[in-house]
This record gives sequence, structure tokens and C-alpha cells, in this order.
Amino acid sequence: MLQLLRMGNKRTKLIWWVLIVITVVTFLGGFVFLVGVGLDTSLSARSRGDLGTVNGTAITRTQFANAVDEQRQAFVQQTGSDPDPEESRALEAQAWRGLLTRQIVNAEARRLGLEATDREVLISLQSAPPPMLAQAPAFQTDGKFDPQKYVAALRDPGNNWAPFEEMAREQLPLRKLEERLRASLKLSEPELRLAYRDRFERIGVTLLQIGPSQQANVPAPTEAEVERVYRKYGGRFASGPRTQLEVLQIPIRFSPEEVRAAREQVQGLADRVRRGEDFATLVRDYSEGPGAGRGGEINRVFQPREFGPAMEPKMAALQPGDLSEPFQDGPYWLVLKVISRIPDPVSAIPNLRVAQLAIRIRANEASLSEQLEKARKIRDRAARIGIGRAAAENGLATGKTGFYDYGSPPPELVTTPEAAEWGLSAKQGAVSHVIQGPQVIIIAQVATQRAAGTPAKEEIVEQLRQIAHQETRVALAKPAAQRAGEAIAAGARLEDAGKAVGGTAFTVESMSRAQPDQRLAPIPEVVGAAFAAPPGRIIGPIETLAGWYFLRVNNRAPADSAAFEQLKAQITQDIMGRRQQSFFANWIAELRSKAKVQDFRGDAGP
Repeated sequence: MLQLLRMGNKRTKLIWWVLIVITVVTFLGGFVFLVGVGLDTSLSARSRGDLGTVNGTAITRTQFANAVDEQRQAFVQQTGSDPDPEESRALEAQAWRGLLTRQIVNAEARRLGLEATDREVLISLQSAPPPMLAQAPAFQTDGKFDPQKYVAALRDPGNNWAPFEEMAREQLPLRKLEERLRASLKLSEPELRLAYRDRFERIGVTLLQIGPSQQANVPAPTEAEVERVYRKYGGRFASGPRTQLEVLQIPIRFSPEEVRAAREQVQGLADRVRRGEDFATLVRDYSEGPGAGRGGEINRVFQPREFGPAMEPKMAALQPGDLSEPFQDGPYWLVLKVISRIPDPVSAIPNLRVAQLAIRIRANEASLSEQLEKARKIRDRAARIGIGRAAAENGLATGKTGFYDYGSPPPELVTTPEAAEWGLSAKQGAVSHVIQGPQVIIIAQVATQRAAGTPAKEEIVEQLRQIAHQETRVALAKPAAQRAGEAIAAGARLEDAGKAVGGTAFTVESMSRAQPDQRLAPIPEVVGAAFAAPPGRIIGPIETLAGWYFLRVNNRAPADSAAFEQLKAQITQDIMGRRQQSFFANWIAELRSKAKVQDFRGDAGP
């Protein structure tokens, strides 16, 4: 249940030198890059204490610390509170991913010969101060960036601008690269007019759906049918490079004394609230859960049943302002305060908005060290014989994640995002270092890697069988569709023909191609047929995985050609924004798939 809660989403000289220490470069449009420190071997990178390399270029501890600090600052600015331990882990994973991307794209800019001139560096600093300078208190007036203060600092010969000049010199080639990539994306006038039509041409349509047969004992699809479905629909499963991990999760053991200490602490805090102390203040001072800086309030509502069978009746009985009794959830002891009770339109039991006070159970240092050392021995054994066999030797079992990519981390590793991130850069068969999570110790091995494109049939065979099974049910409904078609040909109304065969007729008053009725959004062939049909004529039957469809267009409102010029710029911006985002994501994923990444963060243990 705590995982649900976690989803809710925590004078000039002195400041000048502090800024130099925490310098972070922000790339225009959201891409952030830092220049590497030159080619080096993995051996020398390790000897210097670097955390990894990308194509031979080191990722230093300072770079990683700066990147994490940048992520934390952004998190605090967005949420108003400091991140909790698990959010901090996610921020560190995000920072590591950002550093890898920065190094990779920086190398691409160098390969293309992009560089910055002295004048470009000067203009950049004058016209676009780095965000960390723009947000510095020394350059703020009434909470806003003050250009006059910044210009005065630029003119002060006593300030050391060398680090920031170097930062701009490294950043500008990357901006040039981005501009070059953006310029390569075009939108033609015919494409723009089609997009305008898709958004603003509207129709009203009546449809008859004859759903798939609900006949019992439908035979399982044959291998030939699965193969046919794969050839027909396999392209719909295409994606970028994908990784699957075999994962050993070793639960962290807590002694009764460790559990008792956390329980007593949370009980003591609850007692203080009942004696009159402010719950939100105690949360901010002591809680280790999400949203502590906001008084622990969770940004969502809960049904009492979401707290589990034991807690459901107790939570349902609480009134606004009441506290729950302390209870354990994973490695935490919790106390919840009901903020409000919200009527539920479909249940007599109201929803609850709550705040939480969370105290984490902590294993003592000796016990945790012993558990980690045992995990390291399993890891070393796994590197020789495989994670599955190493786990079995210790009476443990592994599991496999689904295939995942940069945009869809596996849910099994939600609390250890660094493990998922590691898997994207490691080679098949590689074994991770020991990764300590809040509840478990993780060791992962890359089980399978797939190149970009359509997955192998074996990878999606269950989905293919489901589609083949659905096609069989649709085929069994064909006689009903034929009878409806015959009735329509004989002059029956669409609605009457549907009733005779048990179909469902419904009317969509108005929809566009870009925003079809939600019932039709998954069936593009029906939407396309509707917009191609002349008003008044019944079209069908149309075979789909959702059954058979007949349709009649009742009215059509063409897009207003006079308004095209007024909306042209807005539509262009929207289309190009989405196109650029997709292009950049795919381009970076391709570069990453070709990069050689070495991660040394686990060399010193978790």
C-alpha cells in the first residue's frame, strides 16, 4: 500500500565561488549535456575514482554530484519538499541517465566539427545566462532575475568568469547540433492542410456493432493461425531496443528489535499529535515518506479497501482529523491522518484524502553488512555460472522482467531504478553489482536483448494467440452480420436490422478524425470508413477485431477553409513539437544503443 502512497505524487564573492563549484550546463529545449574530460581507458578511469565511461570518456564523481544536485533542485522547486529516500534513488538514476546522454551527444557534436567562437561565447553569456546563475540569490530582486545585477557582475573584473565561459563554450556546439537536427524536420503545406482537415472536419454518424461471438468452447488457435496473425499484426508490436533482466531479489531482514524501534518512534509521534502537537509539523521534522515537506499529504484520494483488509474497516470509520493506529507496510511504520472524507458516487463508503507520517525500519550496520556481503558472494558466483544457478545454490529463486526500453522501466524494479538503468547499457549475460533497495537487495543479469524493430514471434506469442482467438470469435459472428446486411439491403433501417440480430446501435453526434468517439478510437478502420462515406448511405459490414460494423453518416461539416490561415501557425507548432520530440527520443535511443558504457559505481559495493 505504501507504494500507492509513493505514487502521489519533496554576498557576491562567496556566492560566486559556490556557483563555480556546482556548475551545471543546461541544453536548450530540455537536453542537458556536460563535456567529458577526454578519452581514457577504463583502468585509468577506475584509478582516478571515476564512476564510469561512455565510449572511453570518463564520467567523474563531480559531474555525477552536480547532476544529482540539479535533479534535486528541480524536484524541490516543483514539489516544494525534499525527496524521500526512494525519490532520491529515482533522481540519481535520472541524473546518471542524463550524464550518459550528455556524453554521447557531446561526442556526436565533436564528430560533426561543431565548436563555439569567442564572440558566440560572449553573446551567450550576455543574452542567456545559465539557469543556475539566473536563479542565484545574488542576481535576484523581489524573487525575480534582475538583469541589471547580472550585467553589473559581468562588467566586474574581480569576478572569475572562466568556468562559465568554458561552460558556454562546451554548451554552444550542442545547441548548434540541436538546431541542425530541428532544421532537418520539415512540414509541407499538403501535410498541414491534411492535419487541419483531420482536426476540424466533423461528422455525425450512426453505427451498428455486431460483437464477437460469445460461444463457449471456441477452439484454441493453431500454430498456423498464430503465424498468420504474426504476419498480419506483428508490425504493431515494433519498438526500439529492448532488454529483459533475470533478477534475484533478496529481502532485507529486520530483527524484532529494529522493527520495535520504528514502531515505538511512530507511536510516540502519534501520541504527541493526540496531545495537541501539529501533525504537519511533526511530519516535516521526522517523516521519511513522500510529501514530508508538504505535511505528508498525498496528492490523491483512496478508497478504504486500498489500505488492505485489516485496515479497511478502521480507515472507513475515521473522521476528518482522526489518526489511524500505527501499522507496518514493508520497511515502514505508518500513521495516517484523515484530511477529508469525499463522497463516492458509486459506493456508500466515502473516499479519503490522507496525510502520512512514515518511519523507516533500519537494519543495524552489522546486520546489513553481513547481508550485503552474502549478496556479493552470490553475485560473484553468478558472474561465473549465471544468476539462476547461483540463486538456486542458496535456496533462492529468480524472476524475469518483461522486455523494457528507455521509456518503460519494468515495474518489478520501481524501487531500484538504477538496476533498470544498468540493464539498458549492459551487454547480454552481464551481471550487475549488488544494489541495495529499501526492502530488497537486487542482483540482475541481462537475460535477453532485442534489437529495434518487430519482436520475434516467440516474444509476443501469447498476445498473438489472444488476437487469433478474437478473430475466431469475430468469424463466428459473421452469419449475424450477413443477416443484418441482407435486411438493410431489403430496406430495413440500420437500427432495426441491428435489433433483429442482437447488435448494438449507437449514434455519435459529432467527431473529427483527430478526436474520434472514444468507442471508435481503437478501430481506425471504422473511423476512416465513416469519413469516406457519403451522407445517408449505409456502409458495411466492416470486419474488425471488435466485431462487425455498419454505419450511416448523418451529417458532415467540412473544415472551415477561411480559418485555416488563422490557425496555421498554431497547428504547425503543435505538429512540429511532437515530431521533434519523437525524433530526438529515437535518435538518442539509437546513439545509446551503439555506445559502450562502463558503470563502475558498484566497485566499492552498494
